[in-house]
Amino acid sequence: MNAEAGILGGCIVPHPPLLVPDIGGRDVETVRSTREAMERLGSAVRDLGPDVLVMISPHTPIFRDAFTVKVGERLEGSFASFGCPQVRISKRNDVELARAMVEEAESEGLPLVALERSRGGWLDRGEELDHGLLVPLYYLDQYLETPIISLSISGLDYRSHFHLGRIARAACLRMGRKAVFVASGDLSHRLTRGAPAGYHPLGSEFDRRIVDIARTGDFDSLYLLEEDLVEAAGECGLRSIHALWGALKDGELENHVLSYEGPFGVGYLVSLHLPATREVGV
Repeated sequence: MNAEAGILGGCIVPHPPLLVPDIGGRDVETVRSTREAMERLGSAVRDLGPDVLVMISPHTPIFRDAFTVKVGERLEGSFASFGCPQVRISKRNDVELARAMVEEAESEGLPLVALERSRGGWLDRGEELDHGLLVPLYYLDQYLETPIISLSISGLDYRSHFHLGRIARAACLRMGRKAVFVASGDLSHRLTRGAPAGYHPLGSEFDRRIVDIARTGDFDSLYLLEEDLVEAAGECGLRSIHALWGALKDGELENHVLSYEGPFGVGYLVSLHLPATREVGV
């Protein structure tokens, strides 16, 4: 077994399609902090030397009572639904690791469904790669070329998402993979009067608390977030972050908040979390 196998670190990434220049146009400059943070993150992840990126997105089609992992040989998608079909990303899937995750989950009673590719798509449940994965990959692919794993969130509770992260960690250890866990998710969608989900004064409070958790590494405080606050925020990243914590939890962390901003009413957080014993330039 690889002595360095397991989770090398993890990150929280946003996924606004406007971060892709062909889509965002001039708006890319408005989110310069996020763009530059994604570039720094890509460089840092490259320096970690992972074998695979284990990715989870809230926009991968979900089941109410189970998680999913794709097990096709290649995973790909485009920004056609955002008017840019020419911007397309194709990735190798670490099928062996994906199936190991399913085995680990089955042994622990966590429902994790392997999605086989069919003629109609992924069991007719949506595109191969959604924008929650494509946007961060647009930046990460500029710095490293590794296979990925595509996980979904689910309608299950937060503890189950944490458990999913533990399953990913265990499978990486068993299969000898060095992995970085990528939690895709935007924060509140209700930061301003013109926000996509409308304005709520608690949106900024939710984001402040998530950014504080990311800065301190006190991810256990995720369970202290009041459900009324979460509901008011209109977020889409919290379950991804719970899964990240499951993958990461193993001693002290070195935490780096690379950027946070919300110029269009949606909170965009870029952060990197590493075991305290590991050093990388950010």
